[in-house]
Amino acid sequence: MRGRGVSGLADVTGVILAGGLGTRLRSIVADRPKVLAEVCGRPFLAYLLDRLSGAGLRNIVISTGYLGEQIERAFGNCYRNLRLVYSREARPLGTGGALRLALPLLDSDPVLVLNGDSCCDADLHSFWRSHVARQARATLLLVRAEDMGRYGSVECGDDGQVTAFREKGRGGEGWISAGVYLIDRSLIEEISAGETVSLETDVFPGWIGCGLFAYRGSGRFIDIGTPESFAAAERFFAPDRAAPQDRRFVVLDRDGTINEEREYLSDPDQVRLIPGAAEGLRRLKEMGLGLVVITNQSGVGRGYFDRARLDAIHRRLSELLQAEGVALDGIYVCPHTPEDKCSCRKPRTALLDRAAGELGFKPELGFVIGDKPCDIEMGAAVGATTFLVRTGYGAHYAADGAVCADHVVEDLREACAVIRRLLEREDREVARDHQ
Repeated sequence: MRGRGVSGLADVTGVILAGGLGTRLRSIVADRPKVLAEVCGRPFLAYLLDRLSGAGLRNIVISTGYLGEQIERAFGNCYRNLRLVYSREARPLGTGGALRLALPLLDSDPVLVLNGDSCCDADLHSFWRSHVARQARATLLLVRAEDMGRYGSVECGDDGQVTAFREKGRGGEGWISAGVYLIDRSLIEEISAGETVSLETDVFPGWIGCGLFAYRGSGRFIDIGTPESFAAAERFFAPDRAAPQDRRFVVLDRDGTINEEREYLSDPDQVRLIPGAAEGLRRLKEMGLGLVVITNQSGVGRGYFDRARLDAIHRRLSELLQAEGVALDGIYVCPHTPEDKCSCRKPRTALLDRAAGELGFKPELGFVIGDKPCDIEMGAAVGATTFLVRTGYGAHYAADGAVCADHVVEDLREACAVIRRLLEREDREVARDHQ
């Protein structure tokens, strides 16, 4: 990737354009910026930050203007795993002028830009991979709208290059901009500094033929620009109406897969990461994948150690991983012995089903990685793609051919490389279907 060494979406700086005056919402939200308008009891901006945090980004610039001090007071310098900084307009500069003003704070090339008054739950990692694969200078995320009259539409050729923008007022179904863009710094530098400029009407049309592409996403879209659309946002974000999360997960065994195998590991000081394990997990995170550990720990049921000691072991494991830039989404434990005939001990799927329900993912779309037959059998039972690693006991089982995993790999680093290729192949197939 050209520019500043960006290797994945996690390295990209995100920019949220939140400086609009919100004049059409004044009848509803008169005392605050529209990004602080509450939807289901939360500021609208929180939903955008949730999306960016879930995608693995770390650095966010919030471009503010009207009543911007309220945004800074509400969110401060951090949100979840995100570092927040602010670019404040002294006067309205439009979306293009605001982005140009924020340029000194943007530490990546390209940058991910979001309009602050709309939200789309399309897959940002697929969007990123499309931008990189096409060597685009800018890519617009598009969504299908039943009535494009309010938004205007975007037309593109078979190769994905944008060919035209159609003005608002023309009804019918069509592809509209979702207000999410990947833009190279060199293009942002071309925007005149200090001038009031709109990305949508002034800047993007001038980039046609200069590396401007479109990516057709499949996510839902909402904006809060009018009282009518703001009312619809309550339904969009309501928990009982929310669409299933599109984030995919990797389910991992613990001993012999992430940390070195020790029979009935019972001492936190004996936890040692397998060489390369943290690197592989970090790369999976950067690809936008969730990470959850499911582990059989019959030492608890046998009385070798108690749950307090097990919790201490998992705190130590988490500390070691966090020092390498890896945060697990969850650790699920079966404490029973085989004689207990429980439903949660691998290869049974009760713990995996529980994790999927609590974390909101579909097991059949995920990946299961382990060093024992029980890991592979659990993954196969739910329809996941399975990986046997040769670390831990994996080399033994790989040699005798008794385990029918979809892939046999050396370690988590190789598993990550294979998963990346699988996802890229899926993206190419989706792109062909959209052509």
